[in-house]
Amino acid sequence: MRRVPQPVVVVTTSNGGGGGATESIQRRGVTVSSFTPICLHPEPLVSFCVRIPSRASDLLHASGGMVVNILSHEQMQQSVAFSSPNKADQFKDIPFYDDPSTGLPVLMGTLGSMQCKLLKVLELGDHELWITRVTKVDHGVGSKLGRREEAQPLLYYDRMYRSVGEQVFMKEFEDSMDPRLWTHRAHVRMAWNYLKELGKDTATPVIKETIRRHFEMNPSKRQSYHETITSFYIHLVNLAIESPDNKLQDQDDFFEFMERYPILTDQNAIYKYYSPKMLKSQDARSQFLPPDLQPLPSKLPVEKS
Repeated sequence: MRRVPQPVVVVTTSNGGGGGATESIQRRGVTVSSFTPICLHPEPLVSFCVRIPSRASDLLHASGGMVVNILSHEQMQQSVAFSSPNKADQFKDIPFYDDPSTGLPVLMGTLGSMQCKLLKVLELGDHELWITRVTKVDHGVGSKLGRREEAQPLLYYDRMYRSVGEQVFMKEFEDSMDPRLWTHRAHVRMAWNYLKELGKDTATPVIKETIRRHFEMNPSKRQSYHETITSFYIHLVNLAIESPDNKLQDQDDFFEFMERYPILTDQNAIYKYYSPKMLKSQDARSQFLPPDLQPLPSKLPVEKS
């Protein structure tokens, strides 16, 4: 199965999925695994898998309705956004609309989407297998020129995005002029790619130069390049990559990697080692300063599955 390409699919749902009005609409999306068409007759059925427990699973059960959004190769932002299960507002800065007939959120710029209703759920290991009935199909119209033929799929291959998705991600990161797309998690993913491929000694200057160039392309009063923060998170990511716990796992899946080391998603983790006063100093911004609260960690905590 490592050699079988899979389309990257985001399943979206909401508590307004029945089409009725609700006082407070909750929307969730999840980048699913193992999306599969099952049959066309006597009715079209598709399936997908969702890791449990998860907020997306809870809302899918409550709604009973969902939209299967098939991402184009230009939608790395959506892939990143919906692979973060604990993110509160997943739809922030994501183009979407609520379908007027079902109330379900539909992502824009996809290859296409399928509105579905629950038929059966099977709990298998740490995932649920959702078998759903397709009730409506919306054809995508691309994301730039508005032509369907321009859209190419975003694929998952060999247990990683490297052959397609990671290359797309890295190109988007290096070329993007929109700072809203590149969150802390995206910066960690960029560092993970370089560290795995080049090793720490070679990768470190490349990562720093990439981030410097990124901030130069996206000047902001709130954010600019910070040498100490950058060096700190390079240290954490490399610790995780080199950890014996990681070497026993699949080392090519970024999403599983982040689940094993949730500290990497914590932007406040650095304050266990550095005081705010030191991090705000110009010296810390321009050169690496050792921590003033406690030494840099030599091992990261692992989230056991």
